[in-house]
Amino acid sequence: MLNILWVEDEYSEQKQRQWFKDRRVTVETSFDAAERVINSDLNKYDVFVLDINLENSEHSENVKEKAKKYEVSSQDFLKKSGMNLYFMLLEKGFPKERIVFLTANANASTSNINDLRQAFDCGDDETFLTLLTSITSGFDDENKKNAYQFVSHADGYDENDIGKLCNYLESYFNRLNKGEGKNTYETLLDTARNCRVDVPKALNKGTNQLDLELKEYETKQYLVLRRGIIESCEFLKSHIKKDDSNIQFRDFIKLDNNNQPSIEIPTTDIENYLDALIQSLVIREPIDESAFNIQYRFFLRTLVHEWEENIEAKRLKEKYPQYFRKDQQNSFGKMNDIYTFAWIMKMTRNWVSHAKLLEPLDPQFIAFLFLVNMRAMFKLPKAMQPYENILLSCITSSPNSDFNIQQLNNIIGNIEIDVDGILSVLNINKSAHFGEKINEIYRRNTGNPDAEEHDFKRFLLQYFWVNQKTDLRSLTANSDDFLPALAQHIYSHSFPEA
Repeated sequence: MLNILWVEDEYSEQKQRQWFKDRRVTVETSFDAAERVINSDLNKYDVFVLDINLENSEHSENVKEKAKKYEVSSQDFLKKSGMNLYFMLLEKGFPKERIVFLTANANASTSNINDLRQAFDCGDDETFLTLLTSITSGFDDENKKNAYQFVSHADGYDENDIGKLCNYLESYFNRLNKGEGKNTYETLLDTARNCRVDVPKALNKGTNQLDLELKEYETKQYLVLRRGIIESCEFLKSHIKKDDSNIQFRDFIKLDNNNQPSIEIPTTDIENYLDALIQSLVIREPIDESAFNIQYRFFLRTLVHEWEENIEAKRLKEKYPQYFRKDQQNSFGKMNDIYTFAWIMKMTRNWVSHAKLLEPLDPQFIAFLFLVNMRAMFKLPKAMQPYENILLSCITSSPNSDFNIQQLNNIIGNIEIDVDGILSVLNINKSAHFGEKINEIYRRNTGNPDAEEHDFKRFLLQYFWVNQKTDLRSLTANSDDFLPALAQHIYSHSFPEA
């Protein structure tokens, strides 16, 4: 689920329902209001949808000053002011590929010709030819021949040929429209082209173009992951502001020789930590797999940084023994999930500090670690939180909900046998618990080029199941609680052969 800022001076609820369906949309109905948003916090939004013509906006002092600067009337300025907002967004560093014009001041042909240019600029030959075929589908033989002559040279075609082709296509559609001349978008397109500046594609109001474009953004896992993390951190900042006892992380602080906490964790430190996480996934999507991995590595190191040597998972058992003693029927296992999450984060902290055996990193694994980290660090209701739904959708869109408890118990048992087999080969004591076992395997592999390869990401996922196996019935329940929801979403990643 992404956040969309829509700038439209002729807003109606009916238009929003028709064009955006049930998506999360914030609407600004004037140039001034949109400018204020752009100058405040761009982290709130993933996509900007702009109207070019905002002539119904107030002729404020701000608008009058800008109109004077460009030596036009306030009304003329507002008629094209959507383009001003576009350049403001670029100046603030917002990615141009996530800005679109939704306007009546563009026709489909012009938009397609602009897409044709962009496909050539990106070297996307397949999209280029698909668009050209679509644009010329209604041409007669002579006009189609005239269009294709620009890209039919034996030695290929260059930027000059594409310019001639697009000029021909624009001239054709202008004649078809009985010489009505260029609309606002086409005029802006020409001006920007002369300045060698790209402009967003224009989507036509009342068509399905916007819906298709937004669906494309929604497939980008980096954007969904980033949105879920931002929403989470903002929620948790307000959560601890209401009551700083919601910071559960303090329960893991080691005690010193005087039986006192070895460190203090001020609330401001946790707030700063959450702010740092927000900034650790940059607004611009990385360009390739290597850049994605570097970005995720930086984020992961920021995420696990707090789990340092003065923090340990076992402190939870020492502080709340009643929740871990089997003779306490009413409370046994009440905090076992928190203990499990803490162990996962402590191991991850140690692992990423000394090697890169968890790489390449991916959004599914980052989402998993982020979710369990926040459940370990903060007191939260058992029920799912809204941001958790966003992040779980990063892990899978097809969660497993059909569990056979006996079969699952057998799968977990086989995992433990497999790990014990690895320990036997390495001559490692098998009496420790599963977390200590996989930690020892990781330690043996670190810096050892001859070591057998293992999937350490999967080990961490499987640790979750092994440590929760005493209560598989609750773990696999059909409920809206976080724990079974997490189990449903990570199952296929934990046991891909099952």
